[in-house]
Amino acid sequence: MGTMDFSELARLASGHVGARLIQAAVQLGLFDCIGDRSLGAGQIAASLSIDPKATELLLNGLTALSLLEKKGEHFSLSAAATTYLVAQSPKSLCGMIHFDASLWNCWERLADAVRSGKPPRPADMYQETPAETVTFIQAMDSLVKARGDAEVLAHTLDWEKVTDLLDIGSGPATYPIHLCRKYPKLRATIFDLPGTLSITKRYVREAGLESRIELVSGDYRCDTIPGSYDAIFLSNIIHGEGSEENQKLMTKLATNLKRSGRMIVKDHILDETRANPPVGAIFSLLMLLTTASGRCYSFNEVKSWLENAGLHSVRQVDLPSPLTSSLIVGEK
Repeated sequence: MGTMDFSELARLASGHVGARLIQAAVQLGLFDCIGDRSLGAGQIAASLSIDPKATELLLNGLTALSLLEKKGEHFSLSAAATTYLVAQSPKSLCGMIHFDASLWNCWERLADAVRSGKPPRPADMYQETPAETVTFIQAMDSLVKARGDAEVLAHTLDWEKVTDLLDIGSGPATYPIHLCRKYPKLRATIFDLPGTLSITKRYVREAGLESRIELVSGDYRCDTIPGSYDAIFLSNIIHGEGSEENQKLMTKLATNLKRSGRMIVKDHILDETRANPPVGAIFSLLMLLTTASGRCYSFNEVKSWLENAGLHSVRQVDLPSPLTSSLIVGEK
């Protein structure tokens, strides 16, 4: 971060306003309603059964944020809105935006969480109701597809020799689906909670990959994980757990790794200050709000878990923008 002037501070301090405009517009279905047309506020309000005057205020606000374009009294989508804010777009971020909106009450209680050190919501990986689980899993799928993480992962590491992949806590199976399509010899096993797997099953079926992606139900914290693998992948897992839990998990998973197999951790990796990169330092606060003891970790912390589990040649691979995470790879 450079120096901070008044305008930048004021923009940060009221940053929730822009977020709420986007969340409300997605919740109301406003971008879907406009689609590839150019419509007046009255037409949009009538078709969504919402108040016309209030609709016009929101449309003007979204125009101010460069998400809509306004000519005369008609509104159309900007290029960014067409790509990321229409539900049916292949790069739609709507799943993530719905999830962020669902966490609004959590962020409201950040000061309480800092006072107590405890999350204001159950630290249950969004398993309390099926609807909550669906919102979470769709968010993960939409973020990875909109940003292009699976393509980057496929290019960044060599997957040619991997025939058996284990993906821990895979959620929507976005990575295994992409890798199986790209590498015909690859077979994947997904280990995840039963509530999540009932949703994962749909994604795998829609991809037509039931014969190559096996779903195994369990809790990686306490259950034995079957099989032995060339590669074990953990995307966005370690930030949900405390340091001791992560060490235990790496030690357990090392026994599932074949000789010369690789453990691949994808997460926000902090430098030694633990305040940089900013996105990881800030993400740690979301973990304070939603997990029992999670946060983001530095390279050396992750390296020590992998080395204690018997792995070697541990290295960090930074990923290109717009990705905000890194890979840490260790070998057996």
